[in-house]
Amino acid sequence: MPTRYPKECPVGFISHYFVVADDTMAIVAQYFGTTKEELIAANPHIADPNILYIGDVLCVPGFREPETCPTNFQGRYEVKDGDTMFSIAQKFNVGEEELITANQHIPNPEFIFPFDILCVP
Repeated sequence: MPTRYPKECPVGFISHYFVVADDTMAIVAQYFGTTKEELIAANPHIADPNILYIGDVLCVPGFREPETCPTNFQGRYEVKDGDTMFSIAQKFNVGEEELITANQHIPNPEFIFPFDILCVP
């Protein structure tokens, strides 16, 4: 089967992901902190979303940024490779749960990515 590649990605889905063995739409969606339905909708070039082939290219969410941060916050932080919510919380001397609560634009705090922007309480 030839690799399926999107012509373009919708707004908010600006990155590409290359399918590897055992990937499913649900697995890829969870990894990128989105829903299976949103991932399927962003990839109409995949006619049957239940069948992915190694090498298929999917549109996945790009970096995420909050609309605003409260004025009493320390500021914004751009996630670096290897960061976790726990390591960022330690870096800024705030609780991990406090950091997670302050960043509701990140649907799954276990999955943050370089260039995501976080509000730091």
